[in-house]
Amino acid sequence: MIKRILGISYSPVGGTARVTELMAGEVARHLRECSPEEVIVECCTIKEGDPVPLVSDDETVVVLGMPVYVGKIPLPAVKAMREISGNSAMTLAIVSYSGRSYGNALYELKQYAAERSFTVIGAGAIAISYSAYRGSDRSGHVAIDMTALGEYAKAASSKIMRLGGCEVEGLKVKPAPLEVKGHMPKHKLSRLSPGAAAIAQSVLDRVALRRRESEWFL
Repeated sequence: MIKRILGISYSPVGGTARVTELMAGEVARHLRECSPEEVIVECCTIKEGDPVPLVSDDETVVVLGMPVYVGKIPLPAVKAMREISGNSAMTLAIVSYSGRSYGNALYELKQYAAERSFTVIGAGAIAISYSAYRGSDRSGHVAIDMTALGEYAKAASSKIMRLGGCEVEGLKVKPAPLEVKGHMPKHKLSRLSPGAAAIAQSVLDRVALRRRESEWFL
């Protein structure tokens, strides 16, 4: 029986942390409908050198959130993830992106999570946008595609209920391998200066003929 939803995110400006918290809260809300016990939510952000979040048992579902940086997971986030062990916990990977495309970041996150022993059962890319003004905190002015996030959370929760034995007591199903579009990117652009990285992002946005909508894979 699932008793805890643990949100883990790398979030330099706060937007990805907010997406992760909302996703964790929505999943917990759906799971409470079938659980005789309370499902608690815990969330934390990570950075290289921080204490490692504890993912300890099969009663925990992890929501692992990362931002998109020029179509990739930022290198500091990759380094921070190397300190975590998923202990085979069921995991929902999620990336937040504010450009026209999330590139290969979702595929990359799924691969890194699997390497760290997370059992990735769902992966989603959620569009966000910032409306910051001079002198403001960007994290306080983030607009999130809540429709897509809510639909992803509902569908993912149904899968968790099946896999975790919630719908039929005592019956647990082994998840099938998750297929996510993309390939592992090279990280040369991640070493560029912020100005050069901004130019690279604008090029990526121009190449993407239209904004890719939020989407997920289960």
